[in-house]
Formats: sequence, C-alpha cells, structure tokens
Amino acid sequence: MHILLRLGAAAAALAALAAQRLRKPQPVQYDVVVVGGGVMGVWSAIAAARQNRTVCLVEKYTEGHARGSSHGDGRIYRFAYADEIYVDMMYLSLSYWGELNDATSKVLAHTGGVSLYSGQGGNYDSHGGLDDLTKIYRKRGLAHEKLSRKKLKERFPQFSAPKNTTALYQPDFGVLFADVAMARAYELARKLKVDVREGSDVVSVKRRADSVEVRLGNKERIVGRSCIVAPGAWLTSIAKKWFNLHVPTTVTRETVSYFKPKGSKAVYGYKRMPVFISDLNNGLGDLGYYGIPIVKTQGVKVAAHHVGQTLDEKALRSHDHQGDPSIIEANQRFVASFFPGLEATPFRSESCLYTTTPDYHYVLDKVPGAGAPIILAGGGSGHAFKMGPAIGDAAAALALGVKLPF
Repeated sequence: MHILLRLGAAAAALAALAAQRLRKPQPVQYDVVVVGGGVMGVWSAIAAARQNRTVCLVEKYTEGHARGSSHGDGRIYRFAYADEIYVDMMYLSLSYWGELNDATSKVLAHTGGVSLYSGQGGNYDSHGGLDDLTKIYRKRGLAHEKLSRKKLKERFPQFSAPKNTTALYQPDFGVLFADVAMARAYELARKLKVDVREGSDVVSVKRRADSVEVRLGNKERIVGRSCIVAPGAWLTSIAKKWFNLHVPTTVTRETVSYFKPKGSKAVYGYKRMPVFISDLNNGLGDLGYYGIPIVKTQGVKVAAHHVGQTLDEKALRSHDHQGDPSIIEANQRFVASFFPGLEATPFRSESCLYTTTPDYHYVLDKVPGAGAPIILAGGGSGHAFKMGPAIGDAAAALALGVKLPF
C-alpha cells in the first residue's frame, strides 16, 4: 500500500507538471527567423518567403523608424563602382525595387547622375576614381559621357562647378524614395505571409544542432531552422555578445543638410536635376560629398561623406538627430562652390547613422561553428540601402543553403 501511495503521488506530480507545461507558451517554429527590420532585414525576410519558407521578422522598434539607417526621403542609387560584384548587385536590386513601383506610389525615379572630379586625385567612397569608373562602364556596356565644366553647365544649369572639374554622366543613376520604399517592402513582406513582430526586443540568439532559439525581452521564444541577424549599428556589440565574434565596425553620426533654391524649386527637383557625388575635399575627411535633388523635403540634400562623430555603445543609445555644426559648415562650402542658385545656409540639417567596416564592404556571411545556420548581415558603410534587395537575397540563400544570386 505504501509503495502504491508513493507511485500515486508521483503520478499526480507528473500530471501537474505536464499540465503546467501545457499552460506555458511553447516556442513558435519557423524556417527562418530574421532579427532586425531595416532594409537588409526586411528584404532577407522577403527573399526567404519567396522560397516558400515560413518566416518571422523581429524588429525592436516599429516599421520605418528613424533610429537607424533605413529612413529618409531620398537615397541615391548608382552604378559608380569599380567592383563588378556591386554592379551585379545593383542590377538585381533595381529589378526588385522596380517591382514595387506603381502609379500611385513610386519608390524610385531615374534622374541620371554625375560623378564630379576635382582633379585632385581623390575618390568619392574608395570604390573607384574617374578612370576606374570609365573602364567598368565600358566593360559592362553602361552608357556614360564625360562632361567638361562648360558642358556640365549647359546640360544641367543647376551646377556651376569650380575650374578643373570633370563630370562623368551616367543616365542610369537615380533616387529611391526611402520611406515609401520601406513601407512598400513591408507591404510585400506581409503579403508573402511573413510574421512581422514590431516592438519586440531580442535579448539572445542561441544556436542548437538543428535550430536557432531567439529569446525576446518578454521571455517569449521563437525558434527557427535558421536565423539571419541584421542589427544595423549594433552589429559589432551583438556579434561579440551573442556569438563571441569580433566584427569590427565604426558607427558614426553623419549630417545631411537641405538648401532651398533662390528661384524655382522645379529646376532643382528630381524630374530635372541629377543626383551627384563628388571627390571635392570637404575639409573633414577623404571621401568628398553626395547630394540629391528635391524629393519630399523642399531643398537640395547635400552631405559630406564619412565625416561624422564616432559613437560608442553608450552614445548610440542616446544620440539625437541634430546636425553637427562642423559638417553643416562643410556642406555650406560645397554649395558655395557648386550651387550659386541655392541659399547659402541650410534651412534644415539632421543626422543619420553609418555603420562602416574597415574596407567599406558589407558584412554578409555565416557565423562560424557547428549547428543550424546563423547569418550576419550589416556594415552598410553608407552605401547599402539601394542594394538591400540583393543583400537580402544573398542572406536568405546562405540561411537556406541554396545558390547565391550573384
């Protein structure tokens, strides 16, 4: 009798434990879990969903938030790269962005673009000077035209370039309407049945033999057969904390300024003015300037490139969106040199984040080690937004073990 009572008590305890487990939320399982909902993350989710896989996209904030690097009214897209892989990625990305265009909600516009060279032997962003770009354009059959200072003024009267300036015109440049493009990408993700979790803070990602467990701040667990981590400015700290992996990046707080035309705004709008990049010395760094005609904000956007203040992890948590006075002054110098038709002082300046690798190339690879695949995607280095679809395709291919798209 005593033994039977003991067995009965054990059975009751096991039944109670089983009932407790049934009441406890069980982890949800997907083929792919994507951590981070910026441009790389949302396009990774889209790419995996297009492979008929179940996908969960986890974003700490909300769709289209302004705390990272995937927001704003306009971003340049361009083929101005001496590295052929970037040309391939640009072709692929443009095809995907183009699919999101419709009559009521355009995500891009072909404006043409000019690469402006001062004759000082500099580069815009380390990816190629005048001779390098001319060579790659010829090789890849990309239309282009070299313009003297005088011809630049005749073709595009907005520009009044300094002496010794040479322009390389390429008609396939353009502008992406960033906020609209991100909104449409999220619409596509949801249409493809991606489970989008906004306002969900991920505290850990742990690899198992055949799965990856993503734990949220509310203690919920999401399990995937694979995981793509696209954490933006937090890449270095997260790689170290979650995977004990050293991924060197520098996070900088860059400043863009908007300048009003003195006359007609239409002349400086994206329908009549090209985007531009320049190697002109900005006085703060080695990589010149870039700019965009009027899109939504009613001014020409000008920014010195890769010159912002470096942010550590503490500063990253608390940074504001105010412009840096020294960069605003540099932006004013550029306008004074090239655009006499713009007001000398910007009516608005704001900050954005760059997460830059030592060689300005992206981070896109598997986290080393045995077990289920975990992919790191990041290090946009100030030139990744336009290539978000291609980066997403590659990240999904690595996660799913299929052929890379380029």
